[in-house]
Amino acid sequence: MSENKSEEGYVIEGNTDIATKGHLVIYSVKGGRVGYSSFAEEARRLGLSQAFVPPIRSLKNAFAVARRNLIGLSLPSLEMVEGWDGVVDRELNVVSLRKGNEYAVQIKSTGRSRGKNHVTTQNVMRLEFSPEDSFEPEAWREQYLAAAWEGRESLEVWNEAERTGEIRQCIAVTPYWEEDQLDPILYGRVVGILMQEFTDVATSIDQKMLRDKIVSVLQNELGALPFRSGAGAFFVPNLGEESEGYLATLENYSRLLESFGNANAIEGNPQDSNWFDEHGRPRNWHQPRTNLRIMGYIDNERQMSYLRRDIEMNLGREIATYQQKLMEVAEGFNEDNVAAFEARLETTRGLRASLAQRLNNLSRVVGGDLNVQVEPFADVSASINSRAAQISSVNSSVANRLLSLTLINE
Repeated sequence: MSENKSEEGYVIEGNTDIATKGHLVIYSVKGGRVGYSSFAEEARRLGLSQAFVPPIRSLKNAFAVARRNLIGLSLPSLEMVEGWDGVVDRELNVVSLRKGNEYAVQIKSTGRSRGKNHVTTQNVMRLEFSPEDSFEPEAWREQYLAAAWEGRESLEVWNEAERTGEIRQCIAVTPYWEEDQLDPILYGRVVGILMQEFTDVATSIDQKMLRDKIVSVLQNELGALPFRSGAGAFFVPNLGEESEGYLATLENYSRLLESFGNANAIEGNPQDSNWFDEHGRPRNWHQPRTNLRIMGYIDNERQMSYLRRDIEMNLGREIATYQQKLMEVAEGFNEDNVAAFEARLETTRGLRASLAQRLNNLSRVVGGDLNVQVEPFADVSASINSRAAQISSVNSSVANRLLSLTLINE
């Protein structure tokens, strides 16, 4: 077991079974991606639910991401071209014509002309996301997620290889203008790269998707709070019996993220790998991997003051956001449908109860009352009160219910 003490706090790393106020988790996500089905299988093995795994992209979004793989693709240079002075370097570029739906593939030429640096672009192809009417992209996505989550046998029954091939029909690659003549070699290269990347992106999880999901998991599944406003650091409170088993879940989630890091690890063996790449630049063989580290948070006066400050700041934000939502509910009152409004109030009451319980639990974690602003800001308060006055003329009991939801009581 290693220890880390400083004036700013005291955490332990290693023996996470020691009695603690909670656990500090620090995560880091590095580049790469993994297949959704294998990642879901690993999550199931660790006893984690689907809520811990980011869903795959929509097919339309996967297409928009996949086309980026063509940008910068190098083409053979030209040596004798009319209007140019010397060698002309060429590469592909892709620009949007209709975001997410249609893109232009261009050949970008750079060199010198008339004694000056010069660049031109030529539109050569169109890329379109245009599934047939008989194909439903969102239905395909939901079926894939369900089959992948149920396991390998379910994927085989669903016929993963054939069904994944179906999505390629959603993309059309055509000449930019109908009368244009396409270079068959370039066309084949573009189609091959685009279709493979599209298929991979559509059935994978990448670092951005994982990074976005981590925050959701920590906050929604484990009740964590951002720690000292630091990027990638959260405090997961130990609420005793109410959070029984959270540490095992946290450790298994850490193992799941570790599997992503291992799948995308870059390692070089000095016996058969070179330090320098083909351009003479040192390779980054020693890159950190995606990980989530868990450290027990031990009670001491200084560190608890830091923790208290972070909890107060984040709870204050959550309460203010709740009161904004209550204001928006109040603004939606319709005297012709009071029942629907009361149903929305009941949903809001559940949010209020959850916040009140959270405030009470976290007060126990830090060993005393929290200095949290529970009253709404002046403009929000004025709006709710004004709307309540109007509602009172229609139904006073509903207006009173609205006002009673304004404050968060422990």
